[in-house]
Amino acid sequence: MIHDLDLKNQVLTTNAWLRIAWKDEFLTWNASDFHNVTEILVSRGEVWTPDLLVENTAFGYRELGIDKMLLNLDHEGQIIWEPGLITQTICEVNIAKYPFDSQHCSIRVMSWMHTNRSLQVSVASNSIDTTNYYPNGEWDLVNTCVRAFSPEDGSYNVGEILPGAEAIIELRRRPVYYIISTILPISMLSLLNVLVFMLPTNTGEKMTLAVTVLLSFTVFMSVVNEVMPKTSNSVSILAVYLTILLTMSGLSVASTVLVLHFHHHADMNASPSHLMNDVRNSRVYKTQRSHSINNNRCRKGSGIGKSEAIPSTEKLLEDYMEVEDSEDQARSEINVCCRKLRTKLENWQKRRKRRVLGREFAEKLDRALFCTVTVLTLGSTVIVMILLIYW
Repeated sequence: MIHDLDLKNQVLTTNAWLRIAWKDEFLTWNASDFHNVTEILVSRGEVWTPDLLVENTAFGYRELGIDKMLLNLDHEGQIIWEPGLITQTICEVNIAKYPFDSQHCSIRVMSWMHTNRSLQVSVASNSIDTTNYYPNGEWDLVNTCVRAFSPEDGSYNVGEILPGAEAIIELRRRPVYYIISTILPISMLSLLNVLVFMLPTNTGEKMTLAVTVLLSFTVFMSVVNEVMPKTSNSVSILAVYLTILLTMSGLSVASTVLVLHFHHHADMNASPSHLMNDVRNSRVYKTQRSHSINNNRCRKGSGIGKSEAIPSTEKLLEDYMEVEDSEDQARSEINVCCRKLRTKLENWQKRRKRRVLGREFAEKLDRALFCTVTVLTLGSTVIVMILLIYW
């Protein structure tokens, strides 16, 4: 039974039964002399047993079996020992295709002191008997293999090896849970990352959406990192994909700041209030209220009737731009006032023109970023899905 495969600590926990058989020539008898008794049960402390242990254990070495465990002994000296054990073995995982990954883990059993000179280990079957296997909810048991094993570093005696056996287990993850809880939310967030640039700038929620998507990617990144081992032997494609989306989300926030800056900096279509106040408080404006159009020296035609109507402020700004200097008016106080206001208006119109160009630039930048992020998101998503499923 597969209890658990801890990816972060790279530990496989299993529950299994071993079937170990050997022949002891000193434990034979004639069955006819003992009422045809051909086999008996003996405790482990009454017969010799091999000193076997799990070689690749993760939490300390311990000899197999317990002293009170019974063994089967027949009259020909054949002994069968079936110790049950719960193992926690080291399993080097490959997380490149997480959560569509497959893992190969091994459980190695060997003798502690007996070398191949005094103990020979042979494998009775090339695979594990899975008749009573209890399925795991996260992992599928795909294939098993059993073979003879001996450590590469030999033994304490030169030229001799420590005999043992190795069981190799191939596990494949069931990805349905991870597709629902991880893959689909990440895909939806990547679409929201694109929709940031489709949201109108005037709504005021553009920056809120961009920051929310960025924080969501950060949360999913931390969730994935919690189950990943801290190793550089293999890097998860999903983690790389999340890093790419997180980077694009961060750039989306930065670009949104630029777009909002250009857009609101250009929000200046109406005449500035300080110019309106200067116009209304000027002598020219007061003169327009008390004199007719023909007596006005500061403009050529204002469109104001002879009915002493209050002149339009916008019209006055246009008229100020048409005022022409003359030698007779050079020292006129009204002409000086007109020239000051005209200078202010010229500067304001230049700024307004730049701001209008800035708004157009913000709209074009928003569209360009939308196309770029859309292409990058779709391309990276398709590539990652192909690598995870078919690679």
